Amino acid sequence: MKLLIVGAGISGLATAHTLANHAPDIEIHCIEKSRGVGGRTATRRRDGAIFDHGAQFFRTNDADQLAFFRNELDASQLIDIAKPVWTFTHDNTISVGDSAQNTAPKLVYRAGINQLGKLLMPAHLHVSFQQRVHHIRYDAHTIRCFDADQHEIAQGDAILFTPPAPQTIDILRESNIDSTMQTQLIEALSPATYRPCLSITMAFAQSFDFPFYALVNSDRQHDISWLAFEHDKDASRAPAGQSLITIQLAPSASTVHWDDTVESLTTYYLPVIASLLNTQLPQPLWVDRQGWRYALPDGKANTHLLQMYERSHGVYFAGDALFGLGRVHLALQSGFDVAQRIISHYSDRT
Repeated sequence: MKLLIVGAGISGLATAHTLANHAPDIEIHCIEKSRGVGGRTATRRRDGAIFDHGAQFFRTNDADQLAFFRNELDASQLIDIAKPVWTFTHDNTISVGDSAQNTAPKLVYRAGINQLGKLLMPAHLHVSFQQRVHHIRYDAHTIRCFDADQHEIAQGDAILFTPPAPQTIDILRESNIDSTMQTQLIEALSPATYRPCLSITMAFAQSFDFPFYALVNSDRQHDISWLAFEHDKDASRAPAGQSLITIQLAPSASTVHWDDTVESLTTYYLPVIASLLNTQLPQPLWVDRQGWRYALPDGKANTHLLQMYERSHGVYFAGDALFGLGRVHLALQSGFDVAQRIISHYSDRT
């Protein structure tokens, strides 16, 4: 059996990891539109600094998942962020955060959160990078993936969709598949709409030391939804004497400023950050921006409907749309779960 995985984010990689370990005779071909793996578990390096510009860390209360991170994957670079996350309101009132949540581990890798995707990726996984699936076709019992120019990318016996629901819907709409199945799958995915997020990181030639690692907006009435000190994750994250501040904008602010230049964003948000922290900030050494159009799902897909065609047509789905929340541990669990169903269905066929 050959499985096509659309997307090399955490759910797709968790599926590939599980299949490689428990069903190595299933051939896997992953198709990824970007140049790397991990999706929003993304890290950049600039002028000696390391910063996570998507997901900031991951956490779970599941003992099996914790054991997976600490025992099955290489944990030599795994760290628990020591400082807590506090909250703030629209008027910049800062309060101590939820003590229960701050007791739970806030896990990340010293060299960047993108290490999770690299650790999940099987050593011999076949990945076609910078290839975007535009549509699929069924030919007899074979599923064929094509790009927008009608060039075939790959073919297989089953397919797993992991992109954000709106992108998967676009693929399904263009696909030559059973019309009833097409309608039902699109209907199942449609509730999972997404919020955009602009992530901005600023480097400063100054050391900042606050009692918290990060601040999260609690009343959802501030332009900034998240502010974090990257250098608090590990000393290696910033050159000596420097600090890194990452902010993530609320959906409305992200939409308003989506097309702004780095210079414009800096002019607008540097005083906003200074006011929130109640401290003077010098001009940053550099500023980096990243727009995540499908950052967080607002609704949950109909999982029952999505699983109707798994056994009969070999069409599977995984990712944050199935939970209605953008969380690393949920994407991971989604990949684990679908892998077990694929193994079960493959065993039944053989």
